[in-house]
Amino acid sequence: MTAQSVKNPPHRRDASASSPSPADVSARTGSGLRSPWLLLGAAVLVAAIVAAVVFVVAGSEDRGASAGGPRIVSAEGLRTFAASRPLYWAGTVPGTTIELSEAARGRVFVRYLSGGAQPGDRRPAFTTVATYPSPRAYQETARAGRLEGATRRPAPGGGLAVWRRNRPTSVYLAFPGDDVLIEVYDPNAERARGLVLDGEVGPVR
Repeated sequence: MTAQSVKNPPHRRDASASSPSPADVSARTGSGLRSPWLLLGAAVLVAAIVAAVVFVVAGSEDRGASAGGPRIVSAEGLRTFAASRPLYWAGTVPGTTIELSEAARGRVFVRYLSGGAQPGDRRPAFTTVATYPSPRAYQETARAGRLEGATRRPAPGGGLAVWRRNRPTSVYLAFPGDDVLIEVYDPNAERARGLVLDGEVGPVR
């Protein structure tokens, strides 16, 4: 699959800005990341999406599809959603539909469903780009990349990519001056890295 429309996205280059890092999502607070690693991976990504499904089902009958629950959106719908917040994706991918869901603390997930999968599908079988609000994201990512068991690589647009060698299906991405951490998950670790290192992940515009 080839993502479109986000190759080498422009990013701010503020040398004085704080830099972010990876941490366990359970330790995350509004002030940023506390753990040296983001150990999300497939299970936590799917759990967050399923939690959004439960929130929708538990709601009142007249609520309909909750704004936070997993739902299919068009590329234009995703751009409208991103108009008020930072949001990353892998562009439009032929043969997939875009699922959008939200979780606590401003976390947003963009999944690329295929094979007739429905919103809220529990399988960790789909490319996912998650955006997490995180002051100091770049600094923390740089620090995590120096830890034992980590691999770090420069990413297009001035970004930094980090992944754990024992969990290579999740790649974490941060940019100087941006207050978000991006997680790119794919069940194929090589594809997860390629999306990041080839510049196919970028802000929704």
